[in-house]
Amino acid sequence: MVEAMQLRGMTKQHALAFAMGVNESTITRWKNDGPISVDHAVLLCDTLDVSLDWFLAGRGRIDGHKAPAPSDSADSQLLSCVRRVEARLPERSKTLLIAFITSLSPEASDL
Repeated sequence: MVEAMQLRGMTKQHALAFAMGVNESTITRWKNDGPISVDHAVLLCDTLDVSLDWFLAGRGRIDGHKAPAPSDSADSQLLSCVRRVEARLPERSKTLLIAFITSLSPEASDL
């Protein structure tokens, strides 16, 4: 827990306690390997933005809960292609392309 606090720039345990809505003595107890409920472990990991698996079991990476950065997947290839084409499109064509992509999925309108 101390490592996660340091990596996330949370140097004061009272700040962590405040962010989580618990007493500072609770943070002290956890730092001294005292018991922690699953709910509090999940809240702690959310607050510190660390992997629950890393925190509880010491497996994986501290940021293992985050989606990996795009590599050579189809998504990143598509994005690359759109970026190349977009640079050469007139504004009207860009507007039509955005409208088309948005029509494919309601979630696309959040982009």
